[in-house]
Amino acid sequence: MQPVTPDSDDTGNESGKRTSAHGAVPGRDYNLLPYLSLPAAFTQPAHLGALAALHGLQAPVAEQARVLELGCASGGNLIPLAARFPGARFLGLDLSQRQINDGQRRIAALGLDNIVLRQGDLVEATFAGDPFDYIICHGVFSWVPKVAQDAILRLCATHLAAEGIAAISYNVLPGWHLRQVVRDICLRYAGNDGTPQERVRKARAALEQIASSARPSESYGMLVRAEAKRIGRQPASYILGEFLAPDNTPCLFSDFVAAAGGHGLGYLCEADLQASTPELLDPDIQSRMAALGGEHRLATEQHADFLTGRPFRRSILVRAERMRALQPMLIAAALPALHVASQLSFDAASSSESVAVYRDSQGRAIVAETFSTRRALGRLADTYPATLTWDELLLPNARSDSQGHAKARALLGDTLLAMLARGQATASTVRLQVGRAPTELPRAWPLARLEVAEGQRWVTTLQHVAVPLPRPVALLLSLLDGNHDRRSLTSHLVDALRRGEVKLAQGDPASAEEGQLQAIAAKYVEHALVFLAANALLEPVA
Repeated sequence: MQPVTPDSDDTGNESGKRTSAHGAVPGRDYNLLPYLSLPAAFTQPAHLGALAALHGLQAPVAEQARVLELGCASGGNLIPLAARFPGARFLGLDLSQRQINDGQRRIAALGLDNIVLRQGDLVEATFAGDPFDYIICHGVFSWVPKVAQDAILRLCATHLAAEGIAAISYNVLPGWHLRQVVRDICLRYAGNDGTPQERVRKARAALEQIASSARPSESYGMLVRAEAKRIGRQPASYILGEFLAPDNTPCLFSDFVAAAGGHGLGYLCEADLQASTPELLDPDIQSRMAALGGEHRLATEQHADFLTGRPFRRSILVRAERMRALQPMLIAAALPALHVASQLSFDAASSSESVAVYRDSQGRAIVAETFSTRRALGRLADTYPATLTWDELLLPNARSDSQGHAKARALLGDTLLAMLARGQATASTVRLQVGRAPTELPRAWPLARLEVAEGQRWVTTLQHVAVPLPRPVALLLSLLDGNHDRRSLTSHLVDALRRGEVKLAQGDPASAEEGQLQAIAAKYVEHALVFLAANALLEPVA
């Protein structure tokens, strides 16, 4: 599955959000150039609850949780969660009234009654009622003044439930020092005059010129060229938020943890587990960490930042008093209560009668030497993107307590924990069920159909990921209300091809013979349904 990387335009981005009026341009830029409000998979309460469980902590039930998002934009992250979990309650806060208005219109169109978006400054915010089980603050912390950063941690400390979980993303040092060079260039050449769009254009032009002139054989030239290429694929408001905003204050991980501790909050882990389990990184980094020392978990985390140069973190916090029960390493005892998914493919060329090799979406190998583990990986591969439980992954007779079967369970547990830690699998406290391509009357998730109807170039999946859609696929998705079979879908696509509304990858077949055109359209319908199913955009049929 490919997340959204929008073309360069003026629609906005998911980071650099301003939610405090204590800055040089209080909210004005973000009303003129709204950022793209995207779903962030790591913020799902069911995912955050699974992280807590894997570290030995209880977590609130996601399906009935009370969730707060600080810096919610137009609700691109919060609204899909509210649509998927009607029994939970959601509240979002953002400084931009334009963004709030946009989100409220979408909420009304979906008929959701479990979510409220409100405009306000987080520095002055207060929240009445019950505490929140989950607090999300994504793309805000580093892009607001110190007073607002303090407010974020204060709100988490004040309003987080006893077993609650907070997720905060932020830029980190020393990795972000490298991008500070680009920020300095953008600020210098963009100036303070003109609209946000005009300032972004000036920053782009200056960066491209400097990158093309810099010597590629030197470290500086390599850095500027790489960054210019990277942000050239990003929307205008990414540059506005990341490189032109009045505030962008990356910090050391250790300083963030210390600030959180000052508010009675403790560090649980990273939302992307492979970033918070450095003992599972490649052997070269392991040896360098050993040379640096620092057996303490937090010291090791800080060492990881120095050694890898990562510029960004997604840290999970809980109340400090819960840290006494925390298990620093992932525990297999949590697996029976979780739901696991993994995008795997069988590597027949590397497998044998005694060993089965599967590869993840990045091509990394997972080797299974026992029959029960081979079967479990095969089931994960066949079922993705849906999730499976521990019992569903085990053979029926492997659930007994015999010594051999206990060993099989232990080996499977070790395999799953390693996959989770390396980012080769995901875990959730809630089952994910999806529709399949062969369904006679396929039905897409209503939220995705609404997004297509509004002309959005990407849609939100049931995995809480944004996926861009080619125009023909978007057309077909808009029809998937459970009332159209393949013949009907093919007919609609043929009509759209004849009218010139869409074009297929193999060129424009509008002039083809009717029978040939029908065959082309029918084949494309099948490919589109497979794509939509693989990306968790089809609902299961009862």
